[in-house]
Amino acid sequence: MDTHEGEKRALLERVIPFRFLGEHDRVTLLPVMERCSYAVGDTIVEQGADDRHVYLLGGGTASIQSPQEPDKRTRLPRVISTVEEGHYFGEWESVFDCPRTYEIVSVTESWAYRISGDVFLDLLKSSSAFAQGLGTLLRNRQGIFAAFERFKAQLFRDVSNGYLVIRRLLPLYESLEPALHAGAADPTHIDVAALSYAVRRLPGNITRTFALLLTDNLVGAYNSPDDYFLQVSTAARRREVWEMVPGKNLVLLRNGVSDLIDFVTCLCTYAVEAKKIRKRLSTPECLAAIAEYLAEEARVPVSSFLSGLPFKADEAAGILELWPEETVERLFEIVRHREMFGIDVRRGANTYNSRRAELWASQVAQAAEEFLGMPPALLDDSVEVHIVSSNTHSVTNCLNPWYRRNAEALDIWAGTHEPELYDEPWIHEYDRRYAVARSFFVANPDDAEHAHAVADDSGIFRLRSTASTGIQVQLIDVRRLPGNEIDPGIRVPPADRHIVIVNIDYAFGEQAEHIMRNLLLLFGRNVASINFLGKAGALVGRRGDILEPTAFIEQSGDLFQPVPERADKPYERLQARVPDNHIHRGPILTVDGTLLQNRIMLNFYRRIRQCIGLEMEGTYYYRQVLESMELGVLSRHVDLRFFYYVSDLPLQHTQALSSRMHASEGIPPLYGITRHILDEIFSSGCQS
Repeated sequence: MDTHEGEKRALLERVIPFRFLGEHDRVTLLPVMERCSYAVGDTIVEQGADDRHVYLLGGGTASIQSPQEPDKRTRLPRVISTVEEGHYFGEWESVFDCPRTYEIVSVTESWAYRISGDVFLDLLKSSSAFAQGLGTLLRNRQGIFAAFERFKAQLFRDVSNGYLVIRRLLPLYESLEPALHAGAADPTHIDVAALSYAVRRLPGNITRTFALLLTDNLVGAYNSPDDYFLQVSTAARRREVWEMVPGKNLVLLRNGVSDLIDFVTCLCTYAVEAKKIRKRLSTPECLAAIAEYLAEEARVPVSSFLSGLPFKADEAAGILELWPEETVERLFEIVRHREMFGIDVRRGANTYNSRRAELWASQVAQAAEEFLGMPPALLDDSVEVHIVSSNTHSVTNCLNPWYRRNAEALDIWAGTHEPELYDEPWIHEYDRRYAVARSFFVANPDDAEHAHAVADDSGIFRLRSTASTGIQVQLIDVRRLPGNEIDPGIRVPPADRHIVIVNIDYAFGEQAEHIMRNLLLLFGRNVASINFLGKAGALVGRRGDILEPTAFIEQSGDLFQPVPERADKPYERLQARVPDNHIHRGPILTVDGTLLQNRIMLNFYRRIRQCIGLEMEGTYYYRQVLESMELGVLSRHVDLRFFYYVSDLPLQHTQALSSRMHASEGIPPLYGITRHILDEIFSSGCQS
């Protein structure tokens, strides 16, 4: 018999959040609570230790201290706070998966019960009340998201004033300790992975740009910038950027704040790493070597030149990969630049429905009328419209007969030019063909044109104009598809139903809300299903796994929106298509930006809210769907399908977004989901 059971129960009842535990969890917890006694001055928790015990202080007082930061006057360890009896401590390391942050010392004779970190985490999984109680304490009392709030507050304050000062934002950005920018605080190492991530999402001329004009609406003299300015490309993010004069860019932002946050945080990442490079090279010897190299007509290989500069081998290799052309010129520009950005911000009225989203909807409506012979509002009730938010290739590739007709040609070309794709087993042979198609079309542009022509003839219409939204659209009249020539993993479409697929490219953050609203207003009463096929970061599993949300959680307001489970459990059918990948079900977090997340935030949502992953659009899409159902724009019987494939694991630095994903990791789950969605549409329609 446990002689301390009464004492344990009384303590659990006193301590929040343990008082929220139900009887079953308490009965499970009682036997593993270990009683410990401490004399004055005893160390309960050692700073830097890896243990994960959580303590419930039943009597006495403990002091949370930092021996590594002594008080300047007394030279004693700095006291962070005091823990009185009836409170808990030590949970931070279990939840956030880190070594002990501080030392905890017994100030008086005291006693406590301790439980293992694994048991504590099990309680978070088994008791929602316990998890939410702890989450409230962490957010409100300990202010674990204060760094995010300070950064965003300063950013929005500057935006409201119309001018951003990057140097004022940088200390706030560095205090975030972004998970994607693990080396931000290390001045001795250039985080090339983070630098590459940021540069590929910024204008290509960023190393020689000093002034930026950010706007969400082109008006007046700038209404047709292509007529006056040179367009500047970005490697990995669809942005519309023009160089107005040398050193000054005009950047057209998407609606909402997501694009603004993304641009500014990428700029902060770049500035942090560029400063490290500049400091490395700002010596007379390095400056002279760079000037001499640029002046020479016959130059040594750039890799040999970089080896003579104060870079580590991995840093030099990363810089060369990032800027394979004009490498030394880029370094020269960074040294002279000094991260001196002047940023003007001009934003239009914060209307619910943006002008560009309305123009985009008008373009879609006009295209639909030309394609289907009547305006969307006048479509016959028998026409089923299935909205798919995916990408610009997987849906149309699966439905384009060109791939089956030219399968052998793709295989032959891949065997010669990309034989590594045949070194690994592929469950579906067409996945490998889709993987090689992009490079095949680059090498054979006539075949690319032929593939587009075959798609056009097969009822796949591509709307290229996007009203500066960056969102391309494909309209697909399934009746015109040669069903026996589409991807063999999809059943032949039914001949007795008029199915139209509206496939839209990924929106970006809050932009998704405006886009989905306009799309539902266009096709609302004919919409039979809405399908989200995205990619996400995961807090569980591995790259290539699949996530199905049971709820969306909006990071900025912590809004929780549950997604009802379908009775027919479609994920079980999807699993059969991707036997090598796991399907995880649980809440998914919609984040404010890819760089506005750190290990504390990710572990909070992983442990407290049991999130399985994170992305940037789901909440905004889903909110519009729910609102449209409530307002009667959309039928409540519309099928909803949400699936994401895992592109990165942000808590694992080697598998974060800054680390490239291999085709054999991403293609099979992407096309597995695509086949599943199309097969569901064709097999059951409104009743699926």
